[in-house]
Amino acid sequence: MQVRNASFFDCREVAKVHKECLAKSFLATLGEKFLTLLYKTLVKYKKGILLIAEDDGKIIGFVSATVATVDFYRFFLKKKFIEASFLLLPKAINLNILRKIFETLRYSKKNKINILLPKAELLSIAVKEDYQRKGVAQQLFKALAKEFYKNGINEFKIVVGDSLLNAKKFYRKMGCIKVGEFELHRGEISEIYIFKIKQYE
Repeated sequence: MQVRNASFFDCREVAKVHKECLAKSFLATLGEKFLTLLYKTLVKYKKGILLIAEDDGKIIGFVSATVATVDFYRFFLKKKFIEASFLLLPKAINLNILRKIFETLRYSKKNKINILLPKAELLSIAVKEDYQRKGVAQQLFKALAKEFYKNGINEFKIVVGDSLLNAKKFYRKMGCIKVGEFELHRGEISEIYIFKIKQYE
């Protein structure tokens, strides 16, 4: 198994892994085509990070992140607004989904808790079921931390849904510290964790 930077051509498979492994996440409800567009844009974005875990040429997991989430969303809307709108049009009639889209975009612009949070953020991490509990997620997380450190970043944040018990357990195991909680989507509590990166040789 190896961890490497994703290419433009990996993004469709990354979207499939996201939809399969993070089926309960809000982004997964927006569909595979939208996810593919999102990850292709992340690969193009200079301050974006998309790492994949590969086994015998097959993508088995990924981690996505940005140096500044609010800047990435601006970049995405500027470059892909028309294409994204077309993909989301069938879902736009669902007012609940439409509200969650705006809540997601607003979240990165407004600090929901009264502490200074790092701009850098781990957005998503997922590993295919057959490869879970084999250290793949840990390797992806460590590779991301190393990538951030190379870019002069010493800490990053993670937003985790309160009901995602396994995810919260994983982040605590990796050394992340919970610093607060807030309503990302109406009626749904999310927790914020921070990971402080130790020096990499």
